Amino acid sequence: MWMAAPLGRARDPTSRASVRGSPWLRPNLPLVTLLEMQLDVLFARDAAGRLVATRDPAPRPAPRLHLGRSRAGNVWATRRDVEPATSAALERLCASEPPLASPHPQRGPACREHVLELLAPVAVAAETRGPCFVLPARLPVDPRAREVDEKERADWPDAFPWLAREFEAVAPVALAFEAGQPAALCHSPRGMTDRAAEAGVETLAPFRGRGLATAAVACWARAVQRGGRLALYGTTWENAASRGVARRLSARFYGETWQVT
Repeated sequence: MWMAAPLGRARDPTSRASVRGSPWLRPNLPLVTLLEMQLDVLFARDAAGRLVATRDPAPRPAPRLHLGRSRAGNVWATRRDVEPATSAALERLCASEPPLASPHPQRGPACREHVLELLAPVAVAAETRGPCFVLPARLPVDPRAREVDEKERADWPDAFPWLAREFEAVAPVALAFEAGQPAALCHSPRGMTDRAAEAGVETLAPFRGRGLATAAVACWARAVQRGGRLALYGTTWENAASRGVARRLSARFYGETWQVT
């Protein structure tokens, strides 16, 4: 039987909302739990579980709807300024959305058209959809990448001018170098919760296609895992290079997110 939990969740009754023991580094956490952990990383929410803003150092408006899907069930939340009747209708659609049986770049949620109709009085500004992964405990070590110390936050103003200002909020930070030059960076753009962080990756144009993003992500993930947290990795279906990083690191696919702003 499927059921909706208070924060907006349809789940398999065999899944658990929390894990006992050494909680978050267990290799087979329920898929719905992973979706919940990702939602906590991505957004600030109010007491009712409604989306308030992103958790970036400079918060941005949250999407009007976030829907995370997996083969075990779904997790969703609406933004707090969505009209109550519309929010209730969106939640009913998400609760009835089938599990993600076969993810595909061209196959969106069954409820998509109905959702867009409900939101139509205000024009949809953005719509994004993509796969979500959790990085494994065993990761390759590439000598081109290393974790960046807080004292180095201002050492690369030309390559990553924002790093000095935002370092504390986005740590841990890993950099990959090519011939002594900073080339790719992986950080925690939405910060960390007590359970997880999600990777953000930036590779400078002259250095793309050399495996440097993969090296930086692996280094970042080890730093996150040392703190007892899961290292999550999300991207979009359109970003083949980013999906390639997940593939090369043998990341475990756990679901797909769809966001409408």
